[in-house]
Amino acid sequence: MEELAIKYVDEIKNIPDFKRLLELKEMIDNNYKKEILAFKTANESYLEASKYPNNYNMELIRNNLIEAKRNLYSKKEVKEYFELENKIQNILDNDFNDIKNSLHSNNMHRCEKLK
Repeated sequence: MEELAIKYVDEIKNIPDFKRLLELKEMIDNNYKKEILAFKTANESYLEASKYPNNYNMELIRNNLIEAKRNLYSKKEVKEYFELENKIQNILDNDFNDIKNSLHSNNMHRCEKLK
């Protein structure tokens, strides 16, 4: 069973979209450090302020987060990254559902034999 899992992971890693996803990740990390830091900082500020909303100007903090997110997520490579991530996640979800349905069918078949 473990061999099948390793083989499956290797197959996923060899999908051109997965290879592109890794390239994009490296590109984004290298080229958008400032934007990533701004987004993370704004997000942390928002999360902290959300705990004590009466102590902060939530509208200003929310707007800072929206602007930082918009600035990062509007980058061409980031958009492509999320599209590919979603595509690969759909492949994984479909494969998982196929396995689940197969196991369910096999179990139903075994139950039929026991009757």
